[in-house]
Amino acid sequence: MKNQLKQYLFFIPTTALILSCSDAGKKYEEVEEAKTCSMIFIDKSVSVNINKKFINEKYTKVINQLIDENIKAKGDKIEVYFVHENTGQGKAAEVVCRTEKGDLVGASSTDSEAIKTEYGMSLGKERSIFKKIVFAQLASQNTSSSKNSTDLLATLPLIDKEIAKDYNVKVYFLSDMVESMDAPNRRDFHTNPPIDDAAAVGWAREDAVGLKSNLPNIGLAQIFIAKPFEPTASRKKNNPAISAYWQRLFMELGVSSEIVEL
Repeated sequence: MKNQLKQYLFFIPTTALILSCSDAGKKYEEVEEAKTCSMIFIDKSVSVNINKKFINEKYTKVINQLIDENIKAKGDKIEVYFVHENTGQGKAAEVVCRTEKGDLVGASSTDSEAIKTEYGMSLGKERSIFKKIVFAQLASQNTSSSKNSTDLLATLPLIDKEIAKDYNVKVYFLSDMVESMDAPNRRDFHTNPPIDDAAAVGWAREDAVGLKSNLPNIGLAQIFIAKPFEPTASRKKNNPAISAYWQRLFMELGVSSEIVEL
């Protein structure tokens, strides 16, 4: 498998990984429907410890499921970003599906079945490789000082940019969603969290005013949030007001679909 991975990977200046799987060498038909871009934002700040059994198992399950559900045809892709002080420059990997479905026009029932089987097997292999790459990013450790801050708002223009490329964008936050930036006009939920839903909603409305004009497309995003908290976590640890902040912020920015907490 190591040799197989090597043939698909090459580095680019941003240190992102680009994965491209080879074509099967047959005649294929083009799929006109919009391709899916799954954006995975993995929290690499000190507040999320991926080595904890519950967190690792939860995030592994989320990654397995999203790859199986979203990688369906040529052009579907996954982008992985690290969330920390420099989230905007935190792109870690990008993988693109190259498996194409064979042309079934004029094929006999036997040939059609063979083409479908081959397609399914090829797609399964790509998904398996994608998972190995994303899991490697999940397991990587952030040893730099960037881990001391969490810039979640920096994910928003990244999301908007992918939607502008006509992708069906699904966003997965693997994070506690604790924005923590020590800078003027920024939120630091570690030192000053919202005390209740009313405060959270007020802050979200306020923040949205300054963000809206630069995010004309973000309303089309589908947002999924997977927090690293066990069901028994206290309200102090898993502050529901922080969830209220993000729910309201996305609503104020025009996101029409439900914000799903996984």
